[in-house]
Amino acid sequence: MFFRIFGITNNYKQRVMIIVSQSEFRENLKKYFDLSAKERVIITQRGTNEVIELVRKTRVEEPYLTADEFIKAVHTQIDRFPDKQ
Repeated sequence: MFFRIFGITNNYKQRVMIIVSQSEFRENLKKYFDLSAKERVIITQRGTNEVIELVRKTRVEEPYLTADEFIKAVHTQIDRFPDKQ
């Protein structure tokens, strides 16, 4: 399944986003990766109300935790186990 959603700005019809099914996306990965450079690509999954938006970025953003913060969080969780040996 494949939909193109259009919006109208200044009397010109303009594509706002593309909505595709998960199976359509899987069969045409390269097509949708290329399209994501120009417009929003929304992927739907049958039977759920959730969607995935394909977003192209030039770099990966900062991680949520630094390595030291991650290690500290893991050790905190390990210390909660009664038999941590």
